[in-house]
Amino acid sequence: MSEILNLISLTLKAKSATERLEELANLVEAAPENSLLLASELCISGYDFDGFFTGANKAMLGGMIGSFDAMLLERLQEALSPDKFLGFTHLTSLNKSAGLAQISNLNPHQPKIYNEFLLLNSNNVFHSQFKAELFRPNLEHEIFTAGDVDEINAFDFRGLKLGVLICFELRDSTLWAKLKGCDIIMVPAMWGKAREDAYLSLCKALAIVNNCYVMISSSLALEVAGVFLPNGTLVKETIFDANLIKEIKTNLGIL
Repeated sequence: MSEILNLISLTLKAKSATERLEELANLVEAAPENSLLLASELCISGYDFDGFFTGANKAMLGGMIGSFDAMLLERLQEALSPDKFLGFTHLTSLNKSAGLAQISNLNPHQPKIYNEFLLLNSNNVFHSQFKAELFRPNLEHEIFTAGDVDEINAFDFRGLKLGVLICFELRDSTLWAKLKGCDIIMVPAMWGKAREDAYLSLCKALAIVNNCYVMISSSLALEVAGVFLPNGTLVKETIFDANLIKEIKTNLGIL
C-alpha cells in the first residue's frame, strides 16, 4: 500500500445517544482524509443508553432499532468521505439470513438483536461482523444473539489485512491465532474500568504476538483510545508503516 493511512481511535464523552452521535460525526468530519477511524463498542447506545428500547417501545423493538439504525448510519456516512473509514459497533435487529436490508419480524416481541461491527465509508459497508462471544457477567447472552465464531477472520482492506475482536472476544487466544498475519486488528470495547490493566495488557500482547498494529477504543465505563504499534508501544494515533512490521519480523527471524 503506497498511500498514507492515518490510524485514529476515538472515545466519546457526551451523555445521551443523540449527543454522542453528533460528537462522533463531528470527530469524523474533523479527521484528515485517508484515515481509518475506530470508535468503541456500542459507542452511541451502550446497552440502551437512553432507555430508548425499553418500556413502551419494547413491543416494537425490531422496528425501533431499525429506525434508529437508519438515522445513525445516514448521519455517519454524511460525515465520512470515500477515503475516510470508520469502524464501530451498534445494536441491530437485522435478520442476517434474510439479508442486511431485512428487519426481523418473525416475533416482534422477541426479535434477534445483534451487536454488530461495521467498517464503512461515505459510500459502502466494507465489513460487518456480529459479536460471537458474549460477556455473560453482564447478561449479554440475555440481550443479544451471538454471531458465529467461524466468521471471525482476517479480511482485505485497501491492500492490507484487517481483523476485528469485539470486547470480550479479546480474551480468547484461539482468535488471536485466526488473525495471525493481519496488518491491523481493531478492538472496540465497552470494558470495565476496574479491568483497565487487563484490556491494555491484552491489546499490547496481541500487537506483539501478531506483529501488527492494534487499534483500541473503549468508552462508557473505561474511556481509553489509542494504537499499539507492533513493538507494543501505545500512541494516541499514528500513520500505518508496513516497514515497521517488516523490520520487527526480520529482527525476529520470522521473515
